[in-house]
Amino acid sequence: MNIIAENLSKNYKRKDLLDIKVLKDIDFEIMSGQKIALTGPSGAGKSTLIHILGLMDRPTSGKVYIDGVDCFAGDDKYLCVMRKKNIGFVFQFHYLMPDFTVMENILLPVWNEKNIKFKQAQSILEKVGILHWQNHFPGELSGGEQQRAAIARALINNPQIVFADEPTGNLDRITGLEIEKLLFESSSETGSTLVLVTHNGELASKADKIIKMTDGKMSK
Repeated sequence: MNIIAENLSKNYKRKDLLDIKVLKDIDFEIMSGQKIALTGPSGAGKSTLIHILGLMDRPTSGKVYIDGVDCFAGDDKYLCVMRKKNIGFVFQFHYLMPDFTVMENILLPVWNEKNIKFKQAQSILEKVGILHWQNHFPGELSGGEQQRAAIARALINNPQIVFADEPTGNLDRITGLEIEKLLFESSSETGSTLVLVTHNGELASKADKIIKMTDGKMSK
């Protein structure tokens, strides 16, 4: 799926103070199947941007088109359906439910179809190398294994767009390289669009395109 951002701005209001302008008139296009690295210093607005592109938050102004559809013209229910059907998220922190097994965590986004999706979940867990942990709890896994589980959860709905926000930020170099490889391989195999937030220049260089941000704006 292709994504177009048009004059995107995001302000956060502060009581009795000036608004904080986090994004300022962002414009760009991401073609379907592209692997994009979103880079820039902390506080540049990268996470805010992918939360809006991923339909988790609304912009103050501007538009996001996904495959030509003006997404924010729809209500919250529409955005929820769009996220569930088309978008996967991987964050810096895995956000696994500690009282659920790995398999249960993977199936959470499709809980109403968990029996139907069980075999697919096993296949994804095998692909990311942790099928043998499926009946264990997150606390029994290493940090890298937990992040693999988070990737599996993001992929269970066969998303056409995957957003990854510093997915290797808390991992050692070797484990981080393994996670990077998983994300890029998955995008190539499925033809999904990958938008990756990173401070890692080496990782960014592997993307098809680098989008740089500074102080809420696109930078050259």
